[in-house]
Amino acid sequence: MTLDFMTENGPYDYIYERKIDGKSCYVANCYKNNTSFVIWAQDGEISLEQRWREQSSEFSRLKISGQDGFLLIIKEIPTEWDGIVCKYDFGACRKSVADEFNKFLAGYPATPQYEDLSILGAYINWSAYVEPRGFLKRPAMLMSKNHMTNVWSWDHCFNALALSYKNPEAAWEQYMLIFDFQDESGRLPDSVNDSKIIWNYVKPPIHGWALMKMLENGMEMTHEQLAEAYTKLSKHTLWWLNYRDFDGDGLPEYAHGNDSGWDNSTVFATVPPVCSPDLQAFLILQMDALAELTAHLEMEDESEMWRHKSENMLNLFLDKCFRNGLPIAFRSGTHEIIENKSLLPYICLVLGEKLPEKYRRKIIESLKSGGFINDYGFATESLDSPAFRDDGYWRGPIWAPSTVILCDGLRKCGEPELAKDAARKFLQMCQNNGFAENFNAKTGVGLRDRAYTWTSSGAFILEEEFLAILSSKFIIFC
Repeated sequence: MTLDFMTENGPYDYIYERKIDGKSCYVANCYKNNTSFVIWAQDGEISLEQRWREQSSEFSRLKISGQDGFLLIIKEIPTEWDGIVCKYDFGACRKSVADEFNKFLAGYPATPQYEDLSILGAYINWSAYVEPRGFLKRPAMLMSKNHMTNVWSWDHCFNALALSYKNPEAAWEQYMLIFDFQDESGRLPDSVNDSKIIWNYVKPPIHGWALMKMLENGMEMTHEQLAEAYTKLSKHTLWWLNYRDFDGDGLPEYAHGNDSGWDNSTVFATVPPVCSPDLQAFLILQMDALAELTAHLEMEDESEMWRHKSENMLNLFLDKCFRNGLPIAFRSGTHEIIENKSLLPYICLVLGEKLPEKYRRKIIESLKSGGFINDYGFATESLDSPAFRDDGYWRGPIWAPSTVILCDGLRKCGEPELAKDAARKFLQMCQNNGFAENFNAKTGVGLRDRAYTWTSSGAFILEEEFLAILSSKFIIFC
């Protein structure tokens, strides 16, 4: 077998040899990804072919062979390798990893109709875990280890939701992970990983909504956890009120499309800041969550204060963010309406019965007739829109976050069958096309950050490749 290293993607990458007890071991220095690996053949032979150019390798290839097979070890090293060449038993390692995954899988809710898909989804999440290192003080579930190698300040809420049914400890860790980085003002970063914290943007305040969903799922929290959640969430909410209401009208705005999580939605087709209905809805629900938390903590004055703030914002929202019974987005200051055919304003359905019934009915009717719903679910831009693009990121493709939030809103608005139908469509789309960051709304095919390619028979190709690698006795320890 040969391993060719992708040195053309990063300057200064190279491999060097170390002799340990007369045995060749190789250290791969991957500068671009801030990682290093030590590689050796426990059984069989290994050799290096490498071409050098000034400061880095122009070409690096490891060759591994063996008369009766081989056992190759690749081990990630955080900083310095201690030079210890451990002995590994392939069967024992394989069993250990299988046991670890099965334990993780047991912490997910049962989905009998989509058992294979559920296992695959759990595997992707499990494989995206990284241990505490650098800036990360807790085990962290990255969005993927493909391209999206960060934790964004709203994605972590969906990870926590998935774990909240049967794995409360892991759910709490993922929920609170981003609050480890909260600054004095109450702001949360856009995203984090072990080596970088991005402060240029933020993400929508879905945290109160998510926490209430976790409790609704049956997750129990201690008094200390409730108190910590209240402290963090209240600072976060006040940050939006104090630092993002640019025109002082009582309704906070997004300073950029990235702040909404819907980066290039047509809601942001004009120069921001933009007051968007989803933001107000999330903040109203977050205030409701704070009122609930303080009630549990027997902080009656604070509970009444948050309920009062929630009611005030709801009244402002209904007064300023609707035209003819439909939600609108507008520019900060001028209140000029931003014409768009984005799904984003409809996310305010998450308010459920807090919306007047006549508004709920009109929004749902517009959702059904506006070109958003087809055989695959909810398009993020109307299929009738001139701005729709097959691979337009938030200008058309179907996403999991918008599907989850909108399904919750539809259920709370008295449309459980429409919510169930959308959920089934999304699951079937994943069943047919594998998992991806988002999906073509017209074909259901996965677009960005695709995790797996599926065959027509429904088996995913990567499993076959993985099993072939396992049969070659190839072990990776990361």
